[in-house]
Amino acid sequence: MHIEMGDDGKYSVTGVGTITFHREHVSPLTLKNVMHVSRLTKNLVSISTLEDRRYDVIFSKGKVFLQHIATGEVKKMRIRV
Repeated sequence: MHIEMGDDGKYSVTGVGTITFHREHVSPLTLKNVMHVSRLTKNLVSISTLEDRRYDVIFSKGKVFLQHIATGEVKKMRIRV
């Protein structure tokens, strides 16, 4: 299995698992079926994958919010550049 990046680079997936983002002042966010690519030096979260999992992704004033389409639950993500 591999992933393709925006620069047309292809990277081999070395594992698939579950990760949990521990966030300040809100409940943790768990993502399942996350691919590990050892050659990448940054963590990437695919916006299209979140949308496929029924989340609206909202960028506002330097923050990212996920709103589940079915439940309306909003989760705030902390991102670092």
